Amino acid sequence: MSIAKEDGSLSLVLIGGSSGSFAIFEEMIRLVKKPLSFALIFVLHRGKSSTTVLPELFKNKTNVAMSEPYHLDPIEANCIYFAYPDYHLLIGPDRRFYYDCTHKDFFSRPSIDATFISAAVSGIHVKAAMLFSGSSADGASGMKALAEKGFPTYVQNPAEAESPRMPEQALSIYSKHQVMIDGNPFSIINNILQ
Repeated sequence: MSIAKEDGSLSLVLIGGSSGSFAIFEEMIRLVKKPLSFALIFVLHRGKSSTTVLPELFKNKTNVAMSEPYHLDPIEANCIYFAYPDYHLLIGPDRRFYYDCTHKDFFSRPSIDATFISAAVSGIHVKAAMLFSGSSADGASGMKALAEKGFPTYVQNPAEAESPRMPEQALSIYSKHQVMIDGNPFSIINNILQ
């Protein structure tokens, strides 16, 4: 069941990461205990050969519906979505998902930048975007695009990231992201969930 805002608008919460982010993603999903007023979208670097179906892996962590959406699926509030391996997951202005299999960004498909930049230009409200540990510069341009649109952006403290390059790069090209100083993104997520 979709829980949209009363005016019918849709909001997104975007979360990206790579190596060192999986456990953080899992803990965030555990925090989701009640219906969401937004769509929660995770982009985790996964290779073409990945056979892990994240909704199946996380199914006992929350009772909110989860999926790896198909091309042209509508984006709905009160759903958790995961980017499918070996495709870029794009956010369309028509509130649908689009898959793209063009070149890899920073050797990665799905690309965090692809999802975040498409969200920034989609016209859909982004309630928050968060970027975590990873060993490439992917996500930095997408976070900057979102921040320049006025959306709240949060970056893991590079000193506390298992692989600091991703948050370091985001901060190097845009220094105004909010840094999660205490190493605990879960308080921010809890605030977003309110």
